[in-house]
Amino acid sequence: MHIAVLGLEDFGFHLACTLSQLGDDIMAVDRDESRVQEIMRHVNKAVVADVADREALKDLGIRGMDVVAVDVGERFEISVLLTHYLQELGIPRILVKVANEDQGKILTMIGASDVVQPEREIAVKTAHLIHYSRLKLLDTVALGDGYFAITVQVPASLVGRRLGDLDMLERHRVQVIAIRQAAAKTAPFVPTADYVLLQDDLMMVMGEEAKLVEIHQKWK
Repeated sequence: MHIAVLGLEDFGFHLACTLSQLGDDIMAVDRDESRVQEIMRHVNKAVVADVADREALKDLGIRGMDVVAVDVGERFEISVLLTHYLQELGIPRILVKVANEDQGKILTMIGASDVVQPEREIAVKTAHLIHYSRLKLLDTVALGDGYFAITVQVPASLVGRRLGDLDMLERHRVQVIAIRQAAAKTAPFVPTADYVLLQDDLMMVMGEEAKLVEIHQKWK
């Protein structure tokens, strides 16, 4: 995809770098020349420009982008202007970093496709890792509406068992959605019902929070 990142604060900088690593065509823009110089070797194109200037946006070729992400730090008024400009230019997807829920609501009303609040999302994830540290979770991802995906090492009681025989969805209302074989250092994959769980397997399990805690305690 062709993606522009307007504003290279911490979120915007790392977003641009990561998307570039994933193979997307990235144009990074900021008014601070030092930030642009720093990111130049990580992206396809890096430009020094005032992203709040409507004409400058047009000159950058923003119209041709599939996605435009905005991170101008605490300058909320600039986020509002940019969202409005990008909406006028017909950008298919506009993602904006916000500081709080109210900002997100305002930007959504004027055309933002997605709003992200990184500090809040990281805090929620960290809180769950701390709260459930006794369960020795390797990772947790909040999916919304009370649903989570947790990553755990396959418990000893399940080693050698066929995944389909466990019937987790019917019995416990949770679902194994991915397996990673830690010993083989393979990429995660979606297991079939015939997959036999190994001692060093890491499994990602999805379900409601209460159900995940309940089944994890049974595995201990």
